[in-house]
Amino acid sequence: MIARGVSVLQNRAAVGRIFWLMAMLCLLGGCVSYQNSDFVQNIDQRYQAGQYLAAAEAIEQQLGLMDLKTRELQPVVARSGEVLLHLEVAENWRLAGNPRRAIAHYDALENLFKDKDVQGGARKLGENIGAVLVNDAVRSYEPPPAERILSNFYKALAFWSLGEKDNARVEFNRANERARIAVERYQEMIVEAQQESAEAKRNLRSPGVQSALRQNFPNMDQWQVYDSFVNPAVAYMNAMFLASGSGSDIGQAETLLERVNGMVGGHPIIAEDLLNLRQRGRLSTGAAQRWIVYESGLSPVYSEKRFSIPWFTMNAFIQVTVALPELVNRSSRSSVNSMALGAQVVDLQPFARMDRVMQTEFQKRWSATVTRAIVSAASKAVLQDRMAKEMGPLGNIVGMVYANASASADTRGWHAMPEQWSLAKMPAKQAVDLRIPYGSGLATTMSLPADKDVLIYIKQPSPNAAPYVELFYL
Repeated sequence: MIARGVSVLQNRAAVGRIFWLMAMLCLLGGCVSYQNSDFVQNIDQRYQAGQYLAAAEAIEQQLGLMDLKTRELQPVVARSGEVLLHLEVAENWRLAGNPRRAIAHYDALENLFKDKDVQGGARKLGENIGAVLVNDAVRSYEPPPAERILSNFYKALAFWSLGEKDNARVEFNRANERARIAVERYQEMIVEAQQESAEAKRNLRSPGVQSALRQNFPNMDQWQVYDSFVNPAVAYMNAMFLASGSGSDIGQAETLLERVNGMVGGHPIIAEDLLNLRQRGRLSTGAAQRWIVYESGLSPVYSEKRFSIPWFTMNAFIQVTVALPELVNRSSRSSVNSMALGAQVVDLQPFARMDRVMQTEFQKRWSATVTRAIVSAASKAVLQDRMAKEMGPLGNIVGMVYANASASADTRGWHAMPEQWSLAKMPAKQAVDLRIPYGSGLATTMSLPADKDVLIYIKQPSPNAAPYVELFYL
């Protein structure tokens, strides 16, 4: 009896230690969703309200790069593990009118991207093991192509606004290269997913698992995705940049416009620009033109969806909890539809959507994401089964609690991405004021010269936010 009692106590002590360890792993794994953290929500609110400087300074403080008393900024240092904060602060600085500080953070991101791309196999293996034991949030954040491409795009615009066209060209080229590399990367992810265990493959193909996936993600087959990782808006702005040059730049601009025109289904303005470039080697017919590129709204974010799936082990049939990310729209009315150009009302025509860009990527990595989540859930189920056999009911309870608590989807993502891009085009016959409404009866006014080809780039996260406006002469 004494020996049995000691054994029970030992088992309970072991369970207690295991439970403590599992709790720590869960906390380290980021069981609290990224977008639901108080800090991220606070930054989001400031960004949506157009309080770009306040948002930027708050993030700088979080990064330890701003003195709380003097508000003096320290030189930007790439903070490993803070990729998302660098992304958020860089774009807020750009919109706050400090392109140099934005570029410094985008430079830091470039270094972090390089470190991630060349990191050792041991680190990747460790993160993969951690993802199986806990969840995908234990992996260091690796921005998807859409975020990397936009980081180069915004950096290019920052350089362009400073008149540093050579540097802007470098960043546009990097954005194009990242779109090409993305194709190869997602092929690698598919191969990695196919290398999972035979048990995982068998269960993934089972009717119960497939039915659960269809039930919880019913609309994925109806998504209108793009045919590649190219962001049509980035490619269009790159074409506008190149079209202002000469020689080989014109040919590259034409190639980009052809690509964009095919992706967006023959948008009238893009089709006209392409025709002019082919026939005249310039974007206009000869008379000066004004183009408005209006970047507006808020991109979807990732939310967590939890559900149960049937899983067959070597010894039993059990229900395991799976947590997967899903794309959720953030706004229903996120942009203005028209603006005043003198006495004329200018209607804006959408031509690119961020949800389609993100859905394209989401579909490509879906198989790998599902496989990792289910293999992780299955590993915890096996652990629970073993604990139940070796430690009795208490071990089963601890294993079940941990499996459910640690089931968490990776919902991290860059929140300063837009909902859509719209276009307008009109002759530049006379000097005129462009009036962009925001808030309650407020407006930003920009004076436009006559007889000059000009691209008016506007970014506005919400109708209540003061718009950011930049003029680029072509």
